[in-house]
Amino acid sequence: MKSKTMITALLALCAAMGWQTETKAQTGQSPADEGQVNIQVDVAQKGIEISPTLYGIFYEDINFASDGGLYAELIRNRSFEYDAIARDSRNRPSETSSNLDGEHVPAYWRAEGANISLTTEGLLNEKQGHALKVENVAAYGSVSNEGYWGINAVAGTQYKLSFWIKPMQKTPNKIYASLKSKSTKVLGKTLIMPKYVKGWQKIEATIIAEASDPQAVFELSFEKPSTFLLDVVSLFPPTYKGRENGCRIDLAEKLEALHPAFMRFPGGCYVEGNYKPENAYHWERTVGPIERRPGHMNANWGYPTTDGLGFHEFLQLSEDLGAKPLYVVNIGIWHGGCTPLNELQPWIDECLGALEYANGPVTSHYGKMRAENGHPEPFGIAYIEIGNENYNYHMENNNDQSDHYPERFRMFYDAIKARFPEVQCIGNVESWGTDYPKWRNNNPVDILDEHYYRNPAWFVNQYHRFDNYDRRGPIIYPGEYAVTQGYGTTGNLNAAMGEAVFMMGMENNADIVRMSSYAPIFVNENSIQWRPDMIRFNSGQSFGTPSYWVQQLFPTHVGNRLVKSDLQWSIPVKKEEKEIPVSVGVATWKTQASYRNPELTIYLPSAPAGFIDDGGPRDVSPSNMNGWKSGNSKPEYQGNWVTDGDILRQTSNAEESMRIYPYTITTKHYTFKVQARKDSGAEGFMIVFNYVDEKNFDWLNLGGWSNSRTSVETTSSGNRNTLEGAHSDHYNSDRWYNIELDVDGEEITAKVDGKTVYSGKKKDGRMHGVYANSTLDEKTNTLYTKIVNLCATGTTGTLQLSGGTAEKAEMVRLYGLSGEDENTMQYPDNIVPRPATVQTADEGKRLTFDVAPFSVNIITTKLK
Repeated sequence: MKSKTMITALLALCAAMGWQTETKAQTGQSPADEGQVNIQVDVAQKGIEISPTLYGIFYEDINFASDGGLYAELIRNRSFEYDAIARDSRNRPSETSSNLDGEHVPAYWRAEGANISLTTEGLLNEKQGHALKVENVAAYGSVSNEGYWGINAVAGTQYKLSFWIKPMQKTPNKIYASLKSKSTKVLGKTLIMPKYVKGWQKIEATIIAEASDPQAVFELSFEKPSTFLLDVVSLFPPTYKGRENGCRIDLAEKLEALHPAFMRFPGGCYVEGNYKPENAYHWERTVGPIERRPGHMNANWGYPTTDGLGFHEFLQLSEDLGAKPLYVVNIGIWHGGCTPLNELQPWIDECLGALEYANGPVTSHYGKMRAENGHPEPFGIAYIEIGNENYNYHMENNNDQSDHYPERFRMFYDAIKARFPEVQCIGNVESWGTDYPKWRNNNPVDILDEHYYRNPAWFVNQYHRFDNYDRRGPIIYPGEYAVTQGYGTTGNLNAAMGEAVFMMGMENNADIVRMSSYAPIFVNENSIQWRPDMIRFNSGQSFGTPSYWVQQLFPTHVGNRLVKSDLQWSIPVKKEEKEIPVSVGVATWKTQASYRNPELTIYLPSAPAGFIDDGGPRDVSPSNMNGWKSGNSKPEYQGNWVTDGDILRQTSNAEESMRIYPYTITTKHYTFKVQARKDSGAEGFMIVFNYVDEKNFDWLNLGGWSNSRTSVETTSSGNRNTLEGAHSDHYNSDRWYNIELDVDGEEITAKVDGKTVYSGKKKDGRMHGVYANSTLDEKTNTLYTKIVNLCATGTTGTLQLSGGTAEKAEMVRLYGLSGEDENTMQYPDNIVPRPATVQTADEGKRLTFDVAPFSVNIITTKLK
């Protein structure tokens, strides 16, 4: 096989020099007593200390992560404010809400034998904007609620019900509260006989389910004709650690299993808000009794939130998980606007109030409020992030939510340090558009938050990313990272392996990278705004993706000290046995564009002397662009392609929308020419080539990255990679460009209007390689060795110990038959950690084991 060597450099600029894994791909056969993956670990040669806060979690309310998710409340639109919040989110009527007149029926509620309408009179308190007026016109009329895509009724479970009622004319002597199936079968029922008083009163009861149904409906029925108001109708199942107003047990336990050292909350873009500052996160309106929480519009992700999972609940959850709280604060910037610097003080005061609530004594104003809410002892916020993704490129005009970020940061930093010097301040850096974000000012900062959403191969290639970071600089915190290209449907094994290699690189540099968190965590499968997410759920089930299991395995299998570990591996690349026919086409990304006059020339190889066909160019151009086929099966990528005479036009802003010329090219050399015009949208246009299927193709991205760069991107098995040679570029609307793309094997050349805009060589996009490192828990004398095999071939392995002897060893493995394997709600345990065998030899000096293809392996060795 062709040899390849990867040697890990020593940590740069580190006072206490640490040993990283030295990785070598060897040629030839391995010795008979060794495997093809051979690791030598010297326990006596200790390196850097592993940060105890290296692995944490980042929580954001996205994909209905809170309401209908982690927050255990089962009633949707419990306070009847959903429609008003949605309507007011942009200071105009919502596209999804109805007119709020007296006859309006609130979302997610139904009535039978009763008339219901929203009212703004005689309300429960000043925080509530509406109540439900019920006119029960028949015996046992009812109101019902479907919950968040069904209520999970589980036999034998007690459900805590509460609601507020205010009589108007007559009163219902008997109220029946029940859980029913959609076929009206009663699953659980309780009788309530209120003793009414004048005005509002709170009713509490318990429903015990006698049968199970994850799609149950909640119902209140009333014995006699009557008129009354209802508000804040709440139903809770048992919660995590029995907390009042608490969390759904299975989802919280999945967080607990991650053993997070810290919890970053409440977002994300959720913190910033959209359209107006009222949609930003304001902590004070999220604490106290639920009937005094008005809720707000989660405008960044498109749905109202009750704020039931509020600031206090986040702090309590952090404490219950054993995680240090990390609060992200709004700095007066929202998507679409900002508060001027000279008016910033209220935002600073709000930040200081949050810190006083969490950290202040009970004698302080907000510390007293915390005690009144049931927690006299301080929660102890350890970190505060000043802004979310607010330090990008346009500090002068806020085009990318970056208005005067350095100045804003310093104002917050000084105010925080003056009152809470124990709190570490985290700064933003560029969150997109570069692989090399920087702190581009002279302000003091404790920690920098880097964000990376890329493809699996990119993360693998970042194994050495942090080796040469300046150890004299701030702590590095990759606060949001995940594979978001080539992840499959729910999140595949390729994604998890790429992230695992990246995480090993962080462990190798844990003297400077002291914190990290995957993003995002949760998605309700009934409403997806972001893919992928590491925990997926519906009303009654949940499962972790392969990425979740990596996030669980790594924090529970890491020592406090890096040790010297040398790796040698020898696994040949599986070669393609034959050339695969390919096609060409055109594409758009968030842009409307037009194409015309396509020309395709293929170049046949020269024929031996005496043959009639002597090779050379052949014109196989289409006569028009009618009949070009979709290049992607996913509905959201179809776009809207229409033909107008000889022009093929895409008229939507869909992403990754392709049209493929249905001619198969079997030669290595071909030239594709086409004229392209940008009509409107965010980017330029794309030329597709080497197209095999939707998971295997290349494209020339002209004016990509918000119409700022041109490059070639290659997609292999769903993994997208940007080739070297990208450069700044821009394409204007309403003019035709002449594009010429020449492909000759691995060589790619592109011209626009006769000028070369790209020239480069394509590399094999498949991930291939083995990565390993070792850490030591000095307290328990336990060695943890992580091995990631990206290859499609399994093999054998050995671990040779020096400086210590194995007393016993065990292995856990995450693996699949393909890197594209995933978990689903139907098959949630397809890719999960499973035990594997380790043999001990040479009196505990050598371990032998198998290394599966497409696998993440961890060997735990108890040393004598």
